[in-house]
Amino acid sequence: MAISITPLTDTIGAEVGGVDLSRLIDAETADRLRRAFVDRALLVIRDQKMDAPQFLAAARIFGEPVRQNLAKFNLPDHPDVATISNQEKTNAGKINVRGVSWHTDHSFQPEPPKATTLLAVSLPSRGGDTDWAHMGAAYDALPDDLRAEVDGLEAVHAFTDTRVPPSVAERIAAGDDDASDGVAHPLIRTHPENGRKSIYLNPLRVRRFRGMTPGRCAALIERLVRHATRPEFVYTHRWRPGDMVIWDNRCCIHKANTDYDFQELRLLYRIILAGDRPH
Repeated sequence: MAISITPLTDTIGAEVGGVDLSRLIDAETADRLRRAFVDRALLVIRDQKMDAPQFLAAARIFGEPVRQNLAKFNLPDHPDVATISNQEKTNAGKINVRGVSWHTDHSFQPEPPKATTLLAVSLPSRGGDTDWAHMGAAYDALPDDLRAEVDGLEAVHAFTDTRVPPSVAERIAAGDDDASDGVAHPLIRTHPENGRKSIYLNPLRVRRFRGMTPGRCAALIERLVRHATRPEFVYTHRWRPGDMVIWDNRCCIHKANTDYDFQELRLLYRIILAGDRPH
């Protein structure tokens, strides 16, 4: 199968053309897709006409799907596929839009997912883009003083089911130096497939850095996020129906944008793929 792989930016992402993932693909094409995924950290595969089972089969090209943390969003007939929708409501009846701050998925787990993939099912007429930042490129560009500060640090990640995420400073101040309520991961992790170092940071889930005061923790998180989300490290995706996007959680953070009419449905399918413990 003749496919094209075209870089989207200098640092992150590639668009894949000439492939229909609703059908079985040959081993050579699957291997090429996997290599491109590791090399570019994010793949955009447009014009895919897939139902949930076909989307699952496409995701399995890259890894093994696993159940997601909040089971209420999983499809009843296909629980490894979840929905992301702007029609979700809180218990108080307000619209609940997830993922609007920079984060990486499920970092509070001992073995966080290697990848997440989304399939655009229904979209508003404008807006609703998603941003990704390449944390490997961000690590490579760290100033010497900041690199010396972060190398060797461990971050404690914990899940907090809150509808209004507290500021970094508020969340850090609420924590302590006991890691029993979370899981510790290295702040600088090494990619298991290409050996590249990246900043493994989830501003939504990091409670503290071990051995660091709360004030210093909050300041360091904010400095790292400012650095990592500079334009040269970021790709912004403008969704079209049928877009499949898969990204590497081991070296990317992402966020959703809410600049669209909430009277229009925005619905995507989501699958996460099993990963290993960061090191």
